Amino acid sequence: MPNGPGKKASLIGRTSLPALLPLILFFTAFAQAAEQPIFGPVTYDVKARYGKENRYQETIETAEGFYIIKLQSGELEFQRPDLLSFSVNGETLLKEKQYGYRYVACFVQLKRTNTFELTIKDFTPPPFKRPRLPVRNVVLTIMPATVKLTNVALGLHEWEDVKRYADSLLKIQSPESSTFASAAANLKNDPEARAEAMRKLATRKDPNAGDFILNRFLDYSESPGVRGEAAVAFGILGETAAIPTLMRGMLDPEEKVRMGSARALSLYKEEDTKELLVKMLARMDSTMKAGVARAIVGVGWRPVGALLELAGSPDPVVANPGVEMLIGATDRQTIDAMLAYLESPGSRDVRLIIAVLGESKDSRAPAALSKMASDPAQSRWLEAELGAALAAFGDQKSAELIVAMIKRMDPRYRAYHKLLESYKKLTGTEYKELRAPGGKGP
Repeated sequence: MPNGPGKKASLIGRTSLPALLPLILFFTAFAQAAEQPIFGPVTYDVKARYGKENRYQETIETAEGFYIIKLQSGELEFQRPDLLSFSVNGETLLKEKQYGYRYVACFVQLKRTNTFELTIKDFTPPPFKRPRLPVRNVVLTIMPATVKLTNVALGLHEWEDVKRYADSLLKIQSPESSTFASAAANLKNDPEARAEAMRKLATRKDPNAGDFILNRFLDYSESPGVRGEAAVAFGILGETAAIPTLMRGMLDPEEKVRMGSARALSLYKEEDTKELLVKMLARMDSTMKAGVARAIVGVGWRPVGALLELAGSPDPVVANPGVEMLIGATDRQTIDAMLAYLESPGSRDVRLIIAVLGESKDSRAPAALSKMASDPAQSRWLEAELGAALAAFGDQKSAELIVAMIKRMDPRYRAYHKLLESYKKLTGTEYKELRAPGGKGP
């Protein structure tokens, strides 16, 4: 006869159903008892309206132990109160604010006698305006906790998610990481403190925190600061499977999330991000590209290979954002490409090419820019950009070229005044046009 699991299976197979029935009923009853409320559900309505406070206080007797206080914001979805605060035994678990969650699970350790206080109210309307308000309420239930989390309030969109959320925290074994994760999750803390806790959790590079970090990043009701730091935490963990998620993060409506996602992607090897980045940017409209470009440039990320591939496209809608995002790049590969594009720009915006060369600090750029500036035909409508680029290099010989372009410009144009600014930046003095006797120019 086989040993181990096979033997156990054989024994169970010989056990009759009537013999197992009492055991099944016992565990079923035990599980149901563990979920039975010791208080509630009780509904508390917003009765005093238009910014007035509705304060409810209850005192209950219970056995000492771990409990979950379930706060359901509105019996129905549209019945959420605007503002709420909640405290237990004098300790504030939720400060007065608007919470973007349908449910809040407060994990607490209760004593024999406990007092909780719930305050709910509407936003204060503008003076002399009293719009018709819907019914608003909070449903409160207290039940034994099946997991040992304490002194933490978790935001949930569905009550069934409470176990998954709790498990993602309990999975983190390191005491230090666990402390930071709990602080990042806890709605009791201010958003800034929660974002700081997430930042500290990221520095620990704890692989067991991956599920928790992912949940926070994907929760659109979460604080933007926390989500942004969660994105960076992904980059620090370095899991390539997170790259598509972070790419989508650069399209998020919240700037902190976009910047965090871009910062996270900058931590990966370029070969890991290049293909997805090129595909994403190539299919975006100009508005979306601009947002991603700001995020990339804002964090100092230069995925040169991907951007050069975009810049090389024959389609100006694809190429120009690629060139623009290379402004500030100093690598030889980029400057080689821009010098070639300056000679033969195709459909690319020459102003962007000049801007890349102007900030490159590359010793080859001034000669190419000077050649264009000295030719009235080539420099036409590009005078302001050429003047700024030449001034950036600080070569005093370029002052003559800037003066020549100033003299060719009509003072009514904005570019004329930009050239004056470039001249002053380069020479340190204001430009003064010399005139021959009789008032005519030289």
